[in-house]
Amino acid sequence: MTTNPVEARIGVLETRVAGIEDGIKSIVTKLDARSGINWAPISILVTVLAIVGGMGFSWINAGQGRLEGLIAKVEGRTESFVPRVDLDARFNVITQRRDDLQRLTDARIERVERDVDTVQKTLVPRGEHDERAAAQRQKDEGIQRQIDSLRKDLSDLNTPRDTIQAMQRRIDELERGRRPSG
Repeated sequence: MTTNPVEARIGVLETRVAGIEDGIKSIVTKLDARSGINWAPISILVTVLAIVGGMGFSWINAGQGRLEGLIAKVEGRTESFVPRVDLDARFNVITQRRDDLQRLTDARIERVERDVDTVQKTLVPRGEHDERAAAQRQKDEGIQRQIDSLRKDLSDLNTPRDTIQAMQRRIDELERGRRPSG
């Protein structure tokens, strides 16, 4: 018994389509396996961070306690050893220094403001940057439209569905041609 060539071709096509389906299923399975989150390293990292943070916190608290004790000792000694007149003289010197620093700072601020004004005069206005950016966006959108159009044209050329339909029409034509008329 001889096999009909059309049936043989259909069998080959069915085998190929089944192979494509199996390939797609294996790809989907692999993607599903890769999308899971591995929580073990994350939990280890959180644990290590908690331990290190706890150690750092206790170390800081111990150091702060020692510093507070030392500050209390120093404050007690300064009250008993430093005369009031000496403190007033020191405060006057500090006030004088503060005033000198304030004048110096004011002069620096004025110089910085002059420099900023000079720089602002040489800068390109924001509107010009916005115009250039808008022109570039329009150009990019035009290119993207062309790309989208070309992709659509390419996908419209020959899809697997179109190929299978064309094959089915050809098979139908061949079967009609083999049947005796009448």
